[in-house]
Amino acid sequence: MIRDFLRTVNDLPLHLTIRHEETFGAETADLKDGRLDSPEAWDVLRRVHPHFSVSPNRDEWLRACEVKVKKDGQDGGLLLRAQTIIDLLRENKVTAVFSIGVGGAGLEYQIKKALPEIRLVCSEYAPNNVELLRKVFTEADSIIQFDMKGRDWTPALPKKEGEKIVTLMYRVDPHATDDEWRQIFERMYAEGVSNILYIPCGFLTLRSLLQRKWRIFSQRLRGVKFVFSGYLRTRKTFESYWAGLYRYEAKNFAGYTGYYLQK
Repeated sequence: MIRDFLRTVNDLPLHLTIRHEETFGAETADLKDGRLDSPEAWDVLRRVHPHFSVSPNRDEWLRACEVKVKKDGQDGGLLLRAQTIIDLLRENKVTAVFSIGVGGAGLEYQIKKALPEIRLVCSEYAPNNVELLRKVFTEADSIIQFDMKGRDWTPALPKKEGEKIVTLMYRVDPHATDDEWRQIFERMYAEGVSNILYIPCGFLTLRSLLQRKWRIFSQRLRGVKFVFSGYLRTRKTFESYWAGLYRYEAKNFAGYTGYYLQK
């Protein structure tokens, strides 16, 4: 009982959202307005930062997709995570995927490699990254510029009768406020988006909160500059976004808890 109590306390069973601050080394000073919340700022990281960059060379890009080189969102669990998603898509007889904020698109590459018959549309809202991916990710059916805070959800809708499409939202959760996320789900629901696979970066816990506060405090004492990079939330906060709109099933995706939502 004590263990369950401690686990519950660590899980922070309440609605809580905090600002996320991060440092990006030498590139920190080059981010537009000193923040990571614009297409221009993301294009800086995608162009030059070693952890976030997308190579214009296909061979180098493929090495990152196969986790020969570690990149943002493409950790050691990527291949197993991709296989878990592939199994879910097969189980639910999905024939198309619309993926939002694909970054380096390593996950999407693995999906397309395993399921070449699936129609795959990848999207990014940083224009230079869109052009980079069009050069290297030749297997994708389409790569478009898309802002999930906008009103046009046409790319997430079936293109033909009988097509079952899933909107994949992988690690894009820091980039919208709580109100914006609720509006995004309400808009998707109203526009007819029926199936969503939502995999956040992680949940805010008591342990992670204390560790993060100590890290920022100690590094700032050494003169390290942090910039605004979005938001972190508790599990309960995430689940409030689609309440009353979508039913959901929580699943483990190689270390990440994700949600399969159905209208």
